[in-house]
Amino acid sequence: MRQTLEDDQDLKIVWILADNQFNDRSRAFINEGNMRDQIFFSVDRSSHLIRRFGIGNDAAEPIEKGVPHPTTIIVDREGIMRFIDIRQDFHIWLDPQTLVAELAKID
Repeated sequence: MRQTLEDDQDLKIVWILADNQFNDRSRAFINEGNMRDQIFFSVDRSSHLIRRFGIGNDAAEPIEKGVPHPTTIIVDREGIMRFIDIRQDFHIWLDPQTLVAELAKID
């Protein structure tokens, strides 16, 4: 997905992590690649956003407690939510071309 979107310098990504997801592995992900100026990471310490968007994974394994379903939300410059995709299975990723098509709708 990174290769598909990294050329769009106007694109900003806010990556929200549950408290227990912010670790050395996520820090390494933040530091690799050339999208550091486009990806902003935030930790949802109280799970407020996770609950508000209804993306909590109540059936998670004990090691994943508090980790939400992987969710992609596209918000335009005016703050209007234009697209949302909630993955029930984190093994199946959203097709990057779907994001490209959805982003093209709001340009």
